Amino acid sequence: MKKIVSRQQYLRQSLEKLLFFLSILFLPSQLGKHFWPTFSYVEGIRIDYLSPTLYLTDVLIGLLFFTVLFTRNVQTGKNFFFKKNPLTLMLISFLAVLLLGIYFSSSPLAGLYKLIKLCEFLFFGFYAANAVNKKNIVTITMVFLPGFLIESFLSIAQFVKQSSVGGILWFLGERSFSGQTPGIANAMLNGELILRPYGTFPHPNVLAAYLLLSMLLLTLLVPKVKKRKKLLVIFGMCVGTVGLFLTLSRVAILLWFACWLILGKKLFQKRVKNISVFLVFFVIVVSVAIFFTPLFSRFTSLFTVDTQSFEQRQQLNAAAIAMFRNSPIFGVGLNNFLVRLPDFQKSVNGPLWLQPVHNIYLLVLAETGIFGFTLFVWFLARAFVLLSKRKLKKNYIPPLPAGMQRLFFVVILFLGFFDHYFFTLQQGQLLFAVFFALLWCKKGESN
Repeated sequence: MKKIVSRQQYLRQSLEKLLFFLSILFLPSQLGKHFWPTFSYVEGIRIDYLSPTLYLTDVLIGLLFFTVLFTRNVQTGKNFFFKKNPLTLMLISFLAVLLLGIYFSSSPLAGLYKLIKLCEFLFFGFYAANAVNKKNIVTITMVFLPGFLIESFLSIAQFVKQSSVGGILWFLGERSFSGQTPGIANAMLNGELILRPYGTFPHPNVLAAYLLLSMLLLTLLVPKVKKRKKLLVIFGMCVGTVGLFLTLSRVAILLWFACWLILGKKLFQKRVKNISVFLVFFVIVVSVAIFFTPLFSRFTSLFTVDTQSFEQRQQLNAAAIAMFRNSPIFGVGLNNFLVRLPDFQKSVNGPLWLQPVHNIYLLVLAETGIFGFTLFVWFLARAFVLLSKRKLKKNYIPPLPAGMQRLFFVVILFLGFFDHYFFTLQQGQLLFAVFFALLWCKKGESN
């Protein structure tokens, strides 16, 4: 029996769906307006990470929030935001701990700004987890496709041109840069300095994470769409793989190979009786891709040319641990890592690198202390337990295959050990919110 929906409900649902899909579609864009209050300066230097910024995606998520607030909470009297369950209580406890840390921090305004952003992404992730279901997962995945294709082709164009493409792409968030731009991400390949493509992201590593996670999600479409769309998806994944390689992001490239070893093995098991055929084929492809291309020098340079980068990360790790030891209960305060970094970097006699520590776990530990870190680990552990329980439920059909959900979980956790963008940058935080929502989505149970 079909449920009767009023015109007002239909319009509300359509508006919510439109805003949600637009937020996903424009996830790669960093189009926004930066502001530079006094707390965004450290040692007289403007720090992008501390700059309050109004992004296009902020506007879309804000409109979605007020739509939900008015139509669900005000009109219907139902509470969409706070439901009585252990997760809600833990989130409230986490926010309370963050507020205490901000109160005792060196820059409370920087902390309050980050807290507002955190609440924004918590709402978006919570909404996405409730919005995704078995019926619309293919549509949501298709919404990723246009942005993914644009970023893939743009990364190739930037690599070939060795600069930004420019023009109308500025409105999508591409910034003007070349290999000579101060602070730009270059890599040494066979003795030559090469510009790593950015797409419309603030760093090649964030672009690589977006391409990697998007391609994993798009593998869902291959068996579920018709021939023409299937060919488009496969073509897009081939182009995306080239774009991913050109970012020269070591961790993301290795993860893509590892994921394909898992996904390809399952795919070939259905068609090839002897799985060793696939494994031999996979080893050949990996060997050619790494050992017989400039990628090989990129990986070996980690122990020769990139020693300074390695030392920089080590010193940032040491500074994060020192911050935790100095403020073990509530940390140095949310968004205060860079504010306090000069004091702690000088204590280890290293040069001043005003960057977040390239490890989200150390960053959370340093900024929120043992209480905040414990709650963050609890959140990750709860997601893991949830995925494990679903695996045991024979009558549960998740919106995404359980194996895919676990793969997302492992990839996100692994990337978090080597970079900070899931906690510090707009697109990285959105990626974290969306893909963790895909782990928490529940609408797929069946008897």
